Amino acid sequence: MFALIYLDNGATTFPKPECVYEAMDRFARTAAVNAGRGAYKAAREATAMVKDVKTALLSLIDAKGQAEVALTPSVTIALNQVIQGQPWKEGMTAYVSPYEHNAVLRPLELMKKKYGIKVLELPLADDLSIDLDKMESLFKETPPDFVAVSAVSNVTGYVLPAREIFLCAKAYGAFTLLDASQALGLVRMRFSQLKADCITFAGHKTVYGPFGIAGLYIKNGVDLEPVLAGGNGIKSEDPEMPRHMPEKLECASMDSVAICGLRASLEWLKTVDPWQIESELVDYLLERLAEVDGITVYKAPPGAMQAGVISINKEGFRANEVAAILDHQCDIAVRAGHHCAGLIHRHLDNKKYDGTIRISPGVFNTKEDIDALIEGLKTIDPEVLKSIDNSILRGNC
Repeated sequence: MFALIYLDNGATTFPKPECVYEAMDRFARTAAVNAGRGAYKAAREATAMVKDVKTALLSLIDAKGQAEVALTPSVTIALNQVIQGQPWKEGMTAYVSPYEHNAVLRPLELMKKKYGIKVLELPLADDLSIDLDKMESLFKETPPDFVAVSAVSNVTGYVLPAREIFLCAKAYGAFTLLDASQALGLVRMRFSQLKADCITFAGHKTVYGPFGIAGLYIKNGVDLEPVLAGGNGIKSEDPEMPRHMPEKLECASMDSVAICGLRASLEWLKTVDPWQIESELVDYLLERLAEVDGITVYKAPPGAMQAGVISINKEGFRANEVAAILDHQCDIAVRAGHHCAGLIHRHLDNKKYDGTIRISPGVFNTKEDIDALIEGLKTIDPEVLKSIDNSILRGNC
């Protein structure tokens, strides 16, 4: 279809399944009206579609009867709603894993400045796995009020022991948040086993849906204060947001076209096994990387589950330089920098590289794509840097 070899699925999966494009195009042309607002047939059908998507999302992690789903325009908004919706008071303690994304860290930093809360890191062992024994001791010393954990690291592909962390946190009555942006649809999850009060997800990542739709699972009985307010078609004469979940978290017109695309991707997920496909590609990638001189690999700790994300560096080059050369020389797309996850990079000790080169294959990649990447890394030509705009080489994210 096109020459680009796309290995940046950790940022967003691309391309999407053909059924997603078809569903969105058809819906945009024939039925893209405002859901939850009108009594006419098209509006009722759009409202029913939203309900169908929420039901499918609950089925995906066996959460029917245990949780509600609120839909948001992005997972960053969902995370802000969870974090800013807490009853924070001065002196409360929030714990984060060192693998967290800025969509978790920055809202917590806002709460730290606004309320005077403490934000502490969960301890790591020498192999960069979560040290559960040290964590238990830390919790005894400074009990947690809130614990946020990424299901999968967007830098190394480490599948974190979220259940074990949350079980320990619940002994202190802590609120538990699982950021499943890199996991939903990829890692098999059961809501009842995770011990999470809220689980956030991004439709455009491992669910293989479009941009513009995300959300959160909210355990029955859990309450969050509204962070955003506006119209949602419920009791429009009342100046306050509804007090019940999940409607109290949903305001403004929903992107019905994106929701339609998500519905198509959720149906498509029933026909594939993304974990098996990504695992085979990552195993092959790690095998082939051993052939390349000067490569440092950053992956999940020994014995931990490895998702379809790893990072590397190449001796003698900054991470952005390698990514830029691969793009210009080979038409290969990888991500360079700190991946909005600055904490873990301190532990990876990659300052001289200015981050890492992240390689994240997806369902639509092949072993031939990996072969092309390996050939590009073997034949990397620093002379190409002379033809690349300096603003690209200075960029870091």
